[in-house]
Amino acid sequence: MALHLQLQVLTEELHGHSELSRACRGILRDLYRLGPRTVPQLARGRPVSRQNVLMLVNRLISDGLAEQIRNLEHKRSYLVRLTSRGKALLEEMWSRETALLNSLNLNLSTDDLQAATNVLHRLREALEEHQIDQ
Repeated sequence: MALHLQLQVLTEELHGHSELSRACRGILRDLYRLGPRTVPQLARGRPVSRQNVLMLVNRLISDGLAEQIRNLEHKRSYLVRLTSRGKALLEEMWSRETALLNSLNLNLSTDDLQAATNVLHRLREALEEHQIDQ
């Protein structure tokens, strides 16, 4: 948990000058990685409601970072996609993150990184499957 909190603080230091919240940056990241999505698709896997995601998407659209496009598979539901401005903003943010990570001199091999990725992936899957009885 301490690492997670350190990463959150570091992310806010790197991107805090931006008016975008962490949640908005997450939506942009998903659009970049996954391509155009509906609001319900973007909301899946997030611990927030579709209405909350819709508010974030509307903000991104009003800021010119995302746009609505016609959804050929559904008449009433539109797709959200990144604009070139949104893509450029994400790439700029990732550039700052990469520069920081490169400055850490971790001396990790590709095998080390792959092992860490595998462990974190298994942990995430286990946590997603875990149900807390309420």
